[in-house]
Amino acid sequence: MRIGVVSDTHGKPDFFREAVRQMGAVDLLIHAGDHFSDAVSMSRETGIEVVAVTGNCDWHATGPAEEELDIMGYKILVTHGHRYGVKIDNTKLVQKLREGKYDLIIYGHSHCPEITHLPDGCLLNPGSVSAPRRGSSHSYAIVTIDKKGISPYIYELKRQL
Repeated sequence: MRIGVVSDTHGKPDFFREAVRQMGAVDLLIHAGDHFSDAVSMSRETGIEVVAVTGNCDWHATGPAEEELDIMGYKILVTHGHRYGVKIDNTKLVQKLREGKYDLIIYGHSHCPEITHLPDGCLLNPGSVSAPRRGSSHSYAIVTIDKKGISPYIYELKRQL
């Protein structure tokens, strides 16, 4: 299975659209918060299933704060990250991963891309496709899940809009 992952689109659908175009064929899109409505619109526009959570800027959105997924037997948690203090560090998410319930935790909020591989699993922050911070680039991620395991990769948006 090939999964496209974005976060922090902040009402800039052209960046999201371009990321989806550059991803190529994906079976699922995951949006890790901050502009839940962008995820809803992208699902309608592309016909691709989108799993999305709300973030700290989704004041009026009625979506979930977290989503738990089971894909090919792997447990995935999708959260925005603001409730875990990820702008400071990812310690709380590392602890959550070490509890053993999840194989992958996807989050956003910091607008900085990061993959952290641990013996217990993996943390993935795709960064922000529309508003990168701290010198990072506009980015998104692709997660491949197969019999060998979970393989996350971060990609820089090739064309800045």
